[in-house]
Amino acid sequence: MKIYHGSVVTCDRQDRVFEYLVEKDGRILHVGNELPREFSRPAERIELGEGALLPAFGDAHLHFSNWALVATVFFDPRDAEDFEELGEMIREFSRKDSRSKILAGFGLSPHSLEEKRLISREELDRFENSRPVYLICYDGHSAVFNSRLLEMFPETTKQTRGFDGAKGWVFHEAYFAATDYVTNTVPPLRLVKSIINGYDLLAQKGIGMIHPVEGIGFPKDLDLTMVNFVARAQARKNRFNTRLFFQTMDVDKVLRRKLPRIGGCFATALDGCFGRCDAALKRPYSHDPGNRGILFYPDEEVTEFAKRANRAGLQIEFHTIGDAAIDQALKALEAALQDHPREEHRHTIIHACLPSAENLETCAKSNIGITLQPGFISSPLEPPEYLEKILGKRVRGSSPLRSMVDMGIHVSGGSDAPVTPPDPIQGLHGACNHPYDPAQSLTIPEALRMFTSEVAWTGFDERQRGTLEQGKVADMVVLNRNPLEMRPEELRGLHAERLFLCGNPYKPGMGLPGMVWRSLTAGRVRV
Repeated sequence: MKIYHGSVVTCDRQDRVFEYLVEKDGRILHVGNELPREFSRPAERIELGEGALLPAFGDAHLHFSNWALVATVFFDPRDAEDFEELGEMIREFSRKDSRSKILAGFGLSPHSLEEKRLISREELDRFENSRPVYLICYDGHSAVFNSRLLEMFPETTKQTRGFDGAKGWVFHEAYFAATDYVTNTVPPLRLVKSIINGYDLLAQKGIGMIHPVEGIGFPKDLDLTMVNFVARAQARKNRFNTRLFFQTMDVDKVLRRKLPRIGGCFATALDGCFGRCDAALKRPYSHDPGNRGILFYPDEEVTEFAKRANRAGLQIEFHTIGDAAIDQALKALEAALQDHPREEHRHTIIHACLPSAENLETCAKSNIGITLQPGFISSPLEPPEYLEKILGKRVRGSSPLRSMVDMGIHVSGGSDAPVTPPDPIQGLHGACNHPYDPAQSLTIPEALRMFTSEVAWTGFDERQRGTLEQGKVADMVVLNRNPLEMRPEELRGLHAERLFLCGNPYKPGMGLPGMVWRSLTAGRVRV
């Protein structure tokens, strides 16, 4: 039995804060401002001091295996100030990494470079032309490649919409095809090791639950298989919770694997992004009157998929950025629910960056959740002045968190990692300091619920975790400070000190033999 004393922030609907929490055998026995006599016998006592105890954080949307590769195998060009510095990063990475078939990086942003544009293939060749190079942009929907990689791409990729061999750029569907090709060159063992290390990195941020979206081009969907396998081992060792989404529109593939969730990005992305101005809009981009972005699928195909997945009892998620894509997703989900009504479907739209008032009313009426990434709106890689240039006055309606929460919509917090780091603290700061319209900022308690109880709700876990209440699982994080005693602009000063899952400290480090054994002996673990 453990007794925690200090600031116990429950993250429940009443925003209650208590002085004591008692945990035994992985469950919360008591929360309150006094310690009942039955708990006064000798027990381990943990004094929180200036810190606070909260529910373990969750991340409701991340590309886990992709981010794990970025964090452990790829290089990060985000700090480059200009092309020359970017080139030096590539040369240095090439010297250090002799194993990778393709030198890959993630996070390239024209907005943070002195040149204020994407580097071209020929310019990239000046820095590295003997080994293939693939630089994914910060938005996760476009990339740049050199001539050596151009020679390697299959003809089917080169003929896909959005492939620009002359400039060395890929957008639209060509980006997905090219990224599938590049990730397919990563050896399976390296992928597994990255995923194992990824869990440890998440735990350092106080995260104990994730909703990863997988399916990015590995043969036979190896990335999904490996995340599933490691997730079972982590559930056995640390009680880490993983709720896996399969990025596909092939319902049969999901049913064969006996997974309850389908969707995400890539194959279930309905449009692009603001970074490449291919997010689907109902009115043209302000700086480009002939461009309304792209819908990747016709309405009929999206609706038929939603109906089939909903009839099969699956939880559905769609990537939507622009208002036209949000319209398409919500019309499909409403049609699916009219075709086969379900009370607890938990269908969700991801990102929902530019919703209309009608969109939000539909979400509230049909209980469709929104998984939003507040790290987007505070990222220097896509600054407000850029969004104002391409959207005009519409930027003030981007990510209207206050409106969403006031309408009773379930809004869960994610990172879309590797697009933004899987760091709930960064998400809290973005949610409470809205840069486009300060009136759309959330209170600190509301933002905390986005990354705790709302993530649990989105994953059908709210009865077991997500708040610190009697009877629930003791998934908890100790922060260095009490966020409720901070100003919104100070939130970046928070950090996780300790993570407890089922009452036990998270134990990093898991070798391959231990991982295999734990996964095979995990029994009926929910993933």
